[in-house]
Amino acid sequence: MAIQQASFLKDKTYRSVSLTHFFVDVLNNSRTLLVAIIAVSIGLTNAQVGIALLLYNVGSALSQPFFGALADRYGPRLFVVGGMVWMIILYSLAAAAGDWIALAAITLAGFGSGAVHPSGAKVASETSDVARTQATGVFFAAGQTGLFLGPILAGLLLEAFGRPGYLILPVLALSAVFAGWRYVKNSSEPQAEAGINSIQTVTKGSRRSISWRTVIPLTIIIMTSSTIGIATINFAPKLFTEVGYGPVYVGLTAGLFMMGSAAGGIIGGTIGDRVGQRVAIFSGMIGAIIPLYLYIPAGDPWRFALLLLSGFFAGMPHSVLVIITQGLIPGRRAFASGLILGLMFFSGAVGSYMLGLLADEVGLAIALQALVLLPIIAATATVILPGRSKSG
Repeated sequence: MAIQQASFLKDKTYRSVSLTHFFVDVLNNSRTLLVAIIAVSIGLTNAQVGIALLLYNVGSALSQPFFGALADRYGPRLFVVGGMVWMIILYSLAAAAGDWIALAAITLAGFGSGAVHPSGAKVASETSDVARTQATGVFFAAGQTGLFLGPILAGLLLEAFGRPGYLILPVLALSAVFAGWRYVKNSSEPQAEAGINSIQTVTKGSRRSISWRTVIPLTIIIMTSSTIGIATINFAPKLFTEVGYGPVYVGLTAGLFMMGSAAGGIIGGTIGDRVGQRVAIFSGMIGAIIPLYLYIPAGDPWRFALLLLSGFFAGMPHSVLVIITQGLIPGRRAFASGLILGLMFFSGAVGSYMLGLLADEVGLAIALQALVLLPIIAATATVILPGRSKSG
Protein backbone atom coordinates (compact mmCIF):
# COMPACT_ATOMS: atom_id res chain seq x y z
CA MET A 1 0.00 0.00 0.00
CA ALA A 2 2.80 2.40 0.91
CA ILE A 3 4.54 1.62 -2.40
CA GLN A 4 1.32 2.19 -4.31
CA GLN A 5 0.64 5.45 -2.51
CA ALA A 6 4.17 6.76 -3.09
CA SER A 7 4.10 5.98 -6.84
CA PHE A 8 3.22 9.60 -7.60
CA LEU A 9 6.82 10.48 -6.72
CA LYS A 10 7.97 8.75 -9.93
CA ASP A 11 5.86 11.03 -12.14
CA LYS A 12 8.12 13.56 -13.91
CA THR A 13 5.36 16.13 -14.27
CA TYR A 14 4.63 15.87 -10.55
CA ARG A 15 8.31 16.26 -9.71
CA SER A 16 8.59 19.26 -12.03
CA VAL A 17 5.71 21.17 -10.44
CA SER A 18 7.04 20.25 -7.00
CA LEU A 19 10.49 21.60 -7.94
CA THR A 20 8.85 24.78 -9.20
CA HIS A 21 6.86 25.07 -5.98
CA PHE A 22 10.08 24.63 -4.03
CA PHE A 23 11.83 27.53 -5.78
CA VAL A 24 8.75 29.76 -5.73
CA ASP A 25 8.66 29.46 -1.97
CA VAL A 26 12.44 29.78 -1.58
CA LEU A 27 11.94 33.23 -3.09
CA ASN A 28 8.66 33.85 -1.28
CA ASN A 29 10.07 33.33 2.19
CA SER A 30 13.51 34.78 1.64
CA ARG A 31 11.77 38.05 0.80
CA THR A 32 11.05 38.54 4.51
CA LEU A 33 14.77 39.02 5.13
CA LEU A 34 15.03 41.44 2.23
CA VAL A 35 12.04 43.40 3.51
CA ALA A 36 13.41 43.39 7.06
CA ILE A 37 16.78 44.75 5.88
CA ILE A 38 15.15 47.35 3.62
CA ALA A 39 12.72 48.35 6.40
CA VAL A 40 15.55 48.99 8.83
CA SER A 41 17.53 50.82 6.14
CA ILE A 42 14.76 53.28 5.23
CA GLY A 43 13.06 53.38 8.64
CA LEU A 44 9.69 51.74 7.98
CA THR A 45 7.33 51.24 10.93
CA ASN A 46 5.71 47.88 11.70
CA ALA A 47 2.48 49.09 10.10
CA GLN A 48 4.34 50.17 6.95
CA VAL A 49 6.07 46.80 6.76
CA GLY A 50 2.63 45.23 7.13
CA ILE A 51 1.34 47.30 4.19
CA ALA A 52 4.26 46.21 1.98
CA LEU A 53 3.68 42.57 2.84
CA LEU A 54 -0.09 43.07 2.48
CA LEU A 55 0.31 44.34 -1.07
CA TYR A 56 2.49 41.36 -2.00
CA ASN A 57 0.08 38.83 -0.54
CA VAL A 58 -3.03 40.56 -1.87
CA GLY A 59 -1.57 40.50 -5.37
CA SER A 60 -0.80 36.82 -4.99
CA ALA A 61 -4.12 36.05 -3.30
CA LEU A 62 -6.50 37.85 -5.63
CA SER A 63 -4.76 36.53 -8.74
CA GLN A 64 -4.86 32.87 -7.72
CA PRO A 65 -8.53 32.11 -8.54
CA PHE A 66 -8.07 33.94 -11.85
CA PHE A 67 -4.96 31.96 -12.79
CA GLY A 68 -6.59 28.77 -11.52
CA ALA A 69 -9.59 29.25 -13.81
CA LEU A 70 -7.26 29.85 -16.76
CA ALA A 71 -5.25 26.72 -15.89
CA ASP A 72 -8.46 24.66 -15.84
CA ARG A 73 -9.33 25.96 -19.28
CA TYR A 74 -5.97 26.11 -21.05
CA GLY A 75 -3.76 23.77 -19.05
CA PRO A 76 -1.16 24.43 -16.35
CA ARG A 77 2.07 24.69 -18.35
CA LEU A 78 2.04 28.40 -19.18
CA PHE A 79 1.20 29.36 -15.61
CA VAL A 80 3.69 27.04 -13.91
CA VAL A 81 6.56 28.12 -16.17
CA GLY A 82 5.50 31.73 -16.71
CA GLY A 83 4.93 32.38 -13.02
CA MET A 84 8.40 31.10 -12.19
CA VAL A 85 9.99 33.28 -14.89
CA TRP A 86 8.15 36.35 -13.58
CA MET A 87 9.47 35.78 -10.07
CA ILE A 88 13.04 35.20 -11.27
CA ILE A 89 13.06 38.51 -13.13
CA LEU A 90 11.64 40.57 -10.26
CA TYR A 91 13.70 38.98 -7.50
CA SER A 92 16.81 39.54 -9.60
CA LEU A 93 15.82 43.19 -9.74
CA ALA A 94 15.27 43.18 -5.97
CA ALA A 95 18.84 41.98 -5.51
CA ALA A 96 20.39 44.64 -7.73
CA ALA A 97 18.24 47.79 -7.45
CA GLY A 98 17.95 50.55 -4.84
CA ASP A 99 15.81 50.15 -1.73
CA TRP A 100 12.51 51.55 -3.02
CA ILE A 101 12.74 49.88 -6.44
CA ALA A 102 13.65 46.60 -4.75
CA LEU A 103 10.62 46.92 -2.47
CA ALA A 104 8.37 47.55 -5.48
CA ALA A 105 9.84 44.56 -7.34
CA ILE A 106 9.27 42.28 -4.35
CA THR A 107 5.66 43.48 -4.14
CA LEU A 108 4.94 42.79 -7.82
CA ALA A 109 6.57 39.35 -7.65
CA GLY A 110 3.47 38.08 -5.85
CA PHE A 111 1.63 37.68 -9.16
CA GLY A 112 4.10 34.98 -10.20
CA SER A 113 3.37 33.08 -7.01
CA GLY A 114 -0.33 33.51 -7.77
CA ALA A 115 0.12 31.82 -11.14
CA VAL A 116 2.15 28.84 -9.92
CA HIS A 117 0.28 27.76 -6.79
CA PRO A 118 -3.18 26.83 -8.17
CA SER A 119 -1.75 25.39 -11.39
CA GLY A 120 0.75 23.23 -9.53
CA ALA A 121 -1.85 22.15 -6.96
CA LYS A 122 -4.12 21.01 -9.80
CA VAL A 123 -1.36 18.84 -11.27
CA ALA A 124 -0.42 17.43 -7.86
CA SER A 125 -3.96 16.52 -6.83
CA GLU A 126 -4.62 14.74 -10.14
CA THR A 127 -1.45 12.61 -10.02
CA SER A 128 -2.75 9.91 -7.65
CA ASP A 129 -6.28 8.59 -7.15
CA VAL A 130 -5.46 6.48 -4.08
CA ALA A 131 -3.43 9.06 -2.14
CA ARG A 132 -4.69 12.42 -3.33
CA THR A 133 -4.27 14.21 -0.01
CA GLN A 134 -0.82 12.70 0.53
CA ALA A 135 0.30 13.68 -2.98
CA THR A 136 -1.03 17.18 -2.43
CA GLY A 137 0.64 17.24 0.98
CA VAL A 138 4.04 16.30 -0.48
CA PHE A 139 3.60 18.97 -3.17
CA PHE A 140 2.99 21.57 -0.49
CA ALA A 141 5.83 20.13 1.58
CA ALA A 142 8.14 20.87 -1.36
CA GLY A 143 7.02 24.47 -1.13
CA GLN A 144 7.36 24.52 2.63
CA THR A 145 10.86 23.06 2.32
CA GLY A 146 11.56 26.05 0.10
CA LEU A 147 10.07 28.26 2.79
CA PHE A 148 12.44 26.57 5.26
CA LEU A 149 15.59 26.89 3.16
CA GLY A 150 14.81 30.28 1.63
CA PRO A 151 15.56 32.46 4.65
CA ILE A 152 18.54 30.32 5.68
CA LEU A 153 20.14 30.57 2.24
CA ALA A 154 19.24 34.23 1.97
CA GLY A 155 20.70 34.90 5.41
CA LEU A 156 24.00 33.29 4.46
CA LEU A 157 24.16 35.14 1.14
CA LEU A 158 23.15 38.50 2.59
CA GLU A 159 25.63 38.25 5.43
CA ALA A 160 28.47 37.20 3.13
CA PHE A 161 27.84 39.40 0.07
CA GLY A 162 25.13 41.91 0.94
CA ARG A 163 21.96 42.28 -1.10
CA PRO A 164 23.68 41.63 -4.49
CA GLY A 165 24.56 38.12 -3.28
CA TYR A 166 20.85 37.31 -3.15
CA LEU A 167 20.93 37.12 -6.97
CA ILE A 168 22.21 33.55 -6.65
CA LEU A 169 18.77 32.31 -5.58
CA PRO A 170 16.79 33.43 -8.66
CA VAL A 171 19.58 32.10 -10.87
CA LEU A 172 19.26 28.67 -9.24
CA ALA A 173 15.49 28.83 -9.82
CA LEU A 174 16.12 28.66 -13.58
CA SER A 175 16.40 24.86 -13.14
CA ALA A 176 12.67 24.79 -12.35
CA VAL A 177 11.90 26.73 -15.53
CA PHE A 178 13.75 24.16 -17.64
CA ALA A 179 12.06 21.22 -15.87
CA GLY A 180 8.61 22.76 -16.15
CA TRP A 181 9.04 23.59 -19.81
CA ARG A 182 10.12 20.02 -20.58
CA TYR A 183 7.74 17.93 -18.50
CA VAL A 184 4.59 19.94 -17.70
CA LYS A 185 2.15 19.44 -20.55
CA ASN A 186 -1.11 21.12 -21.46
CA SER A 187 -2.93 17.80 -21.46
CA SER A 188 -5.88 19.40 -19.74
CA GLU A 189 -7.69 20.82 -22.79
CA PRO A 190 -9.99 17.75 -22.83
CA GLN A 191 -10.33 18.10 -19.07
CA ALA A 192 -11.66 21.62 -19.54
CA GLU A 193 -14.70 20.18 -21.28
CA ALA A 194 -14.96 17.51 -18.62
CA GLY A 195 -14.68 20.22 -16.01
CA ILE A 196 -17.60 22.12 -17.51
CA ASN A 197 -19.69 18.95 -17.57
CA SER A 198 -18.71 18.17 -14.00
CA ILE A 199 -19.71 21.63 -12.86
CA GLN A 200 -23.07 21.22 -14.56
CA THR A 201 -23.53 17.86 -12.85
CA VAL A 202 -22.59 19.29 -9.48
CA THR A 203 -24.89 22.25 -10.03
CA LYS A 204 -27.84 20.00 -10.80
CA GLY A 205 -27.28 17.15 -8.39
CA SER A 206 -25.06 18.15 -5.52
CA ARG A 207 -25.53 21.85 -4.85
CA ARG A 208 -27.55 21.20 -1.76
CA SER A 209 -24.58 19.34 -0.24
CA ILE A 210 -22.66 22.64 -0.14
CA SER A 211 -24.23 24.59 2.70
CA TRP A 212 -23.34 27.47 4.97
CA ARG A 213 -22.85 24.86 7.70
CA THR A 214 -19.76 23.81 5.74
CA VAL A 215 -18.67 27.10 4.21
CA ILE A 216 -18.68 29.24 7.37
CA PRO A 217 -16.57 27.01 9.65
CA LEU A 218 -14.29 26.07 6.74
CA THR A 219 -13.67 29.75 5.98
CA ILE A 220 -12.94 30.47 9.64
CA ILE A 221 -10.43 27.62 9.77
CA ILE A 222 -8.73 28.72 6.55
CA MET A 223 -8.45 32.35 7.64
CA THR A 224 -7.20 31.70 11.15
CA SER A 225 -4.80 28.85 10.37
CA SER A 226 -3.21 30.67 7.43
CA THR A 227 -2.76 33.87 9.43
CA ILE A 228 -0.75 31.97 12.05
CA GLY A 229 1.93 30.92 9.60
CA ILE A 230 2.03 34.02 7.41
CA ALA A 231 2.07 36.51 10.28
CA THR A 232 4.78 34.54 12.09
CA ILE A 233 6.98 34.36 9.01
CA ASN A 234 6.40 38.02 8.18
CA PHE A 235 7.11 39.50 11.62
CA ALA A 236 9.29 37.11 13.62
CA PRO A 237 12.29 38.00 11.37
CA LYS A 238 11.67 41.70 12.02
CA LEU A 239 11.46 41.11 15.79
CA PHE A 240 14.75 39.21 15.88
CA THR A 241 16.41 41.75 13.56
CA GLU A 242 15.31 44.62 15.82
CA VAL A 243 16.81 43.02 18.93
CA GLY A 244 20.18 42.62 17.24
CA TYR A 245 20.38 39.12 15.76
CA GLY A 246 22.22 38.72 12.45
CA PRO A 247 20.76 37.49 9.14
CA VAL A 248 21.95 33.89 9.67
CA TYR A 249 20.19 33.57 13.03
CA VAL A 250 17.06 35.30 11.72
CA GLY A 251 17.02 33.07 8.65
CA LEU A 252 17.43 29.96 10.79
CA THR A 253 14.47 30.84 13.02
CA ALA A 254 12.20 31.48 10.04
CA GLY A 255 13.50 28.37 8.30
CA LEU A 256 12.87 26.08 11.27
CA PHE A 257 9.24 27.20 11.44
CA MET A 258 8.77 26.28 7.79
CA MET A 259 10.69 23.00 8.08
CA GLY A 260 8.24 22.03 10.79
CA SER A 261 5.37 23.17 8.58
CA ALA A 262 6.63 21.00 5.71
CA ALA A 263 6.73 17.91 7.92
CA GLY A 264 3.37 18.80 9.44
CA GLY A 265 1.81 19.13 6.00
CA ILE A 266 2.86 15.59 5.05
CA ILE A 267 1.72 14.10 8.36
CA GLY A 268 -1.53 16.05 8.22
CA GLY A 269 -2.21 14.84 4.68
CA THR A 270 -1.54 11.23 5.68
CA ILE A 271 -3.85 11.55 8.69
CA GLY A 272 -6.49 13.09 6.42
CA ASP A 273 -6.29 10.09 4.06
CA ARG A 274 -6.18 7.38 6.71
CA VAL A 275 -7.92 8.70 9.83
CA GLY A 276 -9.99 11.77 9.11
CA GLN A 277 -9.88 15.32 7.83
CA ARG A 278 -11.18 16.93 11.00
CA VAL A 279 -8.77 14.92 13.14
CA ALA A 280 -5.85 16.33 11.16
CA ILE A 281 -7.10 19.91 11.44
CA PHE A 282 -8.07 19.76 15.11
CA SER A 283 -4.85 18.03 16.20
CA GLY A 284 -2.73 20.60 14.42
CA MET A 285 -4.51 23.60 15.88
CA ILE A 286 -4.53 22.32 19.45
CA GLY A 287 -0.89 21.28 19.21
CA ALA A 288 0.20 24.72 17.97
CA ILE A 289 -1.03 26.70 20.99
CA ILE A 290 1.74 26.12 23.54
CA PRO A 291 4.85 26.32 21.31
CA LEU A 292 3.44 29.34 19.47
CA TYR A 293 3.14 31.22 22.75
CA LEU A 294 6.47 30.16 24.24
CA TYR A 295 9.00 30.53 21.40
CA ILE A 296 9.39 34.31 21.87
CA PRO A 297 10.37 34.39 25.58
CA ALA A 298 12.32 31.10 25.34
CA GLY A 299 16.09 31.16 25.16
CA ASP A 300 18.28 29.19 22.78
CA PRO A 301 18.22 26.31 21.95
CA TRP A 302 14.61 25.93 23.19
CA ARG A 303 13.45 28.68 20.86
CA PHE A 304 14.56 26.61 17.86
CA ALA A 305 12.67 23.53 19.05
CA LEU A 306 9.53 25.54 19.81
CA LEU A 307 9.59 27.21 16.40
CA LEU A 308 9.93 23.80 14.77
CA LEU A 309 6.93 22.49 16.74
CA SER A 310 4.91 25.64 16.04
CA GLY A 311 5.44 25.19 12.33
CA PHE A 312 4.72 21.45 12.49
CA PHE A 313 1.32 21.79 14.11
CA ALA A 314 0.35 24.95 12.23
CA GLY A 315 1.14 23.20 8.93
CA MET A 316 -0.90 20.05 9.54
CA PRO A 317 -4.24 21.33 8.16
CA HIS A 318 -2.86 22.81 4.94
CA SER A 319 -3.26 20.07 2.33
CA VAL A 320 -6.42 18.77 4.02
CA LEU A 321 -8.09 22.17 3.61
CA VAL A 322 -7.11 22.25 -0.08
CA ILE A 323 -8.60 18.80 -0.68
CA ILE A 324 -11.82 19.70 1.16
CA THR A 325 -12.22 22.81 -1.01
CA GLN A 326 -11.46 20.90 -4.22
CA GLY A 327 -14.18 18.46 -3.22
CA LEU A 328 -16.70 21.30 -3.17
CA ILE A 329 -15.90 22.14 -6.83
CA PRO A 330 -14.83 18.75 -8.24
CA GLY A 331 -14.68 19.71 -11.92
CA ARG A 332 -12.41 22.73 -11.43
CA ARG A 333 -9.53 21.76 -9.21
CA ALA A 334 -7.18 24.56 -10.25
CA PHE A 335 -9.90 27.16 -9.67
CA ALA A 336 -10.76 25.58 -6.30
CA SER A 337 -7.07 25.51 -5.38
CA GLY A 338 -6.71 29.13 -6.40
CA LEU A 339 -9.77 30.06 -4.38
CA ILE A 340 -8.55 28.50 -1.13
CA LEU A 341 -4.90 29.47 -1.60
CA GLY A 342 -5.99 32.99 -2.48
CA LEU A 343 -8.09 33.13 0.68
CA MET A 344 -5.12 31.81 2.67
CA PHE A 345 -2.75 34.43 1.28
CA PHE A 346 -5.30 37.24 1.59
CA SER A 347 -6.24 36.33 5.15
CA GLY A 348 -2.61 36.05 6.14
CA ALA A 349 -1.86 39.40 4.52
CA VAL A 350 -4.71 41.21 6.25
CA GLY A 351 -3.90 39.45 9.52
CA SER A 352 -0.26 40.51 9.20
CA TYR A 353 -1.28 44.09 8.61
CA MET A 354 -3.54 44.04 11.67
CA LEU A 355 -0.74 42.48 13.69
CA GLY A 356 1.57 45.28 12.52
CA LEU A 357 -0.91 47.89 13.76
CA LEU A 358 -1.21 46.07 17.08
CA ALA A 359 2.57 45.79 17.35
CA ASP A 360 2.99 49.54 17.01
CA GLU A 361 0.71 49.94 20.04
CA VAL A 362 1.75 47.11 22.38
CA GLY A 363 5.09 45.89 21.01
CA LEU A 364 5.90 43.26 18.41
CA ALA A 365 6.68 40.46 20.89
CA ILE A 366 3.31 40.78 22.64
CA ALA A 367 1.47 41.02 19.32
CA LEU A 368 3.09 37.81 18.07
CA GLN A 369 2.17 35.99 21.28
CA ALA A 370 -1.45 37.10 20.79
CA LEU A 371 -1.57 34.84 17.71
CA VAL A 372 -2.33 31.92 20.06
CA LEU A 373 -5.97 33.01 19.98
CA LEU A 374 -6.21 31.94 16.34
CA PRO A 375 -5.60 28.16 16.72
CA ILE A 376 -8.16 28.15 19.54
CA ILE A 377 -10.73 29.71 17.19
CA ALA A 378 -9.80 27.29 14.39
CA ALA A 379 -10.05 24.23 16.64
CA THR A 380 -13.51 25.36 17.80
CA ALA A 381 -14.65 25.80 14.19
CA THR A 382 -13.35 22.31 13.36
CA VAL A 383 -15.70 20.76 15.90
CA ILE A 384 -18.74 22.06 13.99
CA LEU A 385 -17.33 21.40 10.50
CA PRO A 386 -19.37 18.75 8.64
CA GLY A 387 -17.46 16.33 6.47
CA ARG A 388 -16.37 12.83 5.67
CA SER A 389 -14.18 10.97 8.09
CA LYS A 390 -11.44 10.51 5.47
CA SER A 391 -10.21 12.33 2.38
CA GLY A 392 -11.08 10.88 -0.95
